[in-house]
Amino acid sequence: MDAGFFLQRSNELLLSSLREIMRWTNYFIHPGDNRYYVFSFGEDEHADAFAERLEQAGIAFERHLEENEWLFGVARSHFKQALNANHLVYAQYRTKFIPVKGLRNTMLFVTLGAIVLALLGYCSTQANAQQIKRQSPWSLSVGALFVVPLEAVGLESVTASNEGLEAVWNPKGGNGFGARIRRDINDQWSLALGLETMRLLADWELRYVPDWEVNANEEGALSDTLRLRSSRYRMPFLGTVRVPVNNKTELSAAAGMSLDFLLSDVFTAGYQQNDAIYSDYSVEENRQQRWAMPLRADIGIKIKGATSDDIAFYLGATYWREWNSNRWGEAQWTQGLDASKVRIFLPQSAFAVDFRVFLP
Repeated sequence: MDAGFFLQRSNELLLSSLREIMRWTNYFIHPGDNRYYVFSFGEDEHADAFAERLEQAGIAFERHLEENEWLFGVARSHFKQALNANHLVYAQYRTKFIPVKGLRNTMLFVTLGAIVLALLGYCSTQANAQQIKRQSPWSLSVGALFVVPLEAVGLESVTASNEGLEAVWNPKGGNGFGARIRRDINDQWSLALGLETMRLLADWELRYVPDWEVNANEEGALSDTLRLRSSRYRMPFLGTVRVPVNNKTELSAAAGMSLDFLLSDVFTAGYQQNDAIYSDYSVEENRQQRWAMPLRADIGIKIKGATSDDIAFYLGATYWREWNSNRWGEAQWTQGLDASKVRIFLPQSAFAVDFRVFLP
């Protein structure tokens, strides 16, 4: 046997073994036939649920038990549908967003208690409207946030490259909604506590140059764009100062911090075929810690109704910044035996337009 062929084959097997050990996902290219993907599951119920979803989607597969691990072989042509089924299985069996039951219940009781107090204050004011001459110090508002990608506040595109792979993280904004209660201390100062959920969108623009070491003209460059959506729960605590403009309008400025719980990491993948050569690529966004406490500042204008029994509207702007870089992303492109990887630390700040309705 030719020594060069033997050495090349040994390197391929070694690289394949290393990828098997170091892979971050439960699926990988079949080591003996790159026309197929292999999905692996260590739990019987996960494997059964995956098989059921594949059957419902009409996807042909092979199932095999090896060393207490269920392996499923799926053709590349069905990879995206199988990947979606894989994500649904893990979503079905995922743990609660706050795994510690006591902490989860505490957060729910604190939020529920604050809302109940606001509702009791509102009902008490309505029941004694003839005796009470002043407005209740409690108010409840619901509203939405619309995140705007502004370079001026630090939410900008980030570019990095390594070994022929260039990745551009391009924020596309996001949105959120939630409720907030406010307690007026006097005619100018207030305290506010809320509960919100946020979703942030970003595109990963990938460009890969095959044989980057010798391809000076970058001929045959490949590219694709993948989108990721990350989510978080947020509990803001703010101190607010209010300045009346007239009987129906007031300006307000608030500052404080939020307690953010970042949900699970997000991941997606794709592939391309150029003649007989396959390219596999993936991107992911991770958080270093589950919790973050960004500083936050709000400014806006509130337009009141004709009487205290009418709803009021608030329009403002919100800015927040985390203490340190808590989120990072990574892109990987694999073609044959070549693999390139790029890591990016994501921006720490954001800007959003805030619209709320104060209930009477």
